[in-house]
Amino acid sequence: MSLFKQPLLHFLVLGALLFVVFELTVGSGAESDQTIVVDRERLLEFMQFRSKSFDAERFDSILENMPEDRRQQLIDDYVREETLYREAVALGLEVNDYIIRQRLVQKVEYLARGFDAATNVDAVAYYERNLDRYVVPATATFTHVFVSYDNHPTRDQARAVADAIRDELVAKDVSFSGALSYGERFAFHKNYVDRSQAFIASHFGEAFAAQLFSLALNEWSEPVASAYGLHMVLISKRGEERTAPFEEVAQNARFDAEQEAVREQTEQSIKEIISRYNVVVEL
Repeated sequence: MSLFKQPLLHFLVLGALLFVVFELTVGSGAESDQTIVVDRERLLEFMQFRSKSFDAERFDSILENMPEDRRQQLIDDYVREETLYREAVALGLEVNDYIIRQRLVQKVEYLARGFDAATNVDAVAYYERNLDRYVVPATATFTHVFVSYDNHPTRDQARAVADAIRDELVAKDVSFSGALSYGERFAFHKNYVDRSQAFIASHFGEAFAAQLFSLALNEWSEPVASAYGLHMVLISKRGEERTAPFEEVAQNARFDAEQEAVREQTEQSIKEIISRYNVVVEL
């Protein structure tokens, strides 16, 4: 019987061929998976992602002038990250991981961002469409003399002390700077310069701040209550609410206009991506 007609020989030859094919494909692939190539392009990409700043020319210059020890540390860091990444993929750790899913979504959103849309924005037009963004709130400059509720047995007694101090302030026509020697220690400041109602409310409470802006200028007020006690207030200046002119907020307006242009272009890009998919809803 011819050797070529032996079934066992056919089996052995086929097995040998399969082994060779396996070595040429899977085997060689496994070997390449164990090879980490560190080149300039990969290091530049690594540097930019790690710093969250994307400027290839700048980082190319940084890498070119980097001391040898720092460059070696950079290579070590890249190799460490790449090794751990490959191990994670090999273990299937990225499968059904919602955090990784979100990170991938964020990366595509970043790629979709319309940075070029910010190059030709009309800051003046944006400012005129959004005047409410550039409203400067009303402000007040004042000093106050404080009487704490906590330092007196009752609120009525605190009020009596406050009334007596207010009478003295008026009788002596105590000035803005002279108020420093009167009253008790307050938790925040004695003097407030060009402060908005919102800022004042954060220190004294909403009711006090609202009442403050209705007080007369340049005269000591009757005691005004806050959550902490009573305050005799002397307002030296008030600024009315106003819309800042473009010249005053030009830099902010341009930045806001650029951000709006980027957001709009990003959303348009994402809509175009979504349009390429067939969405089937089955509830």
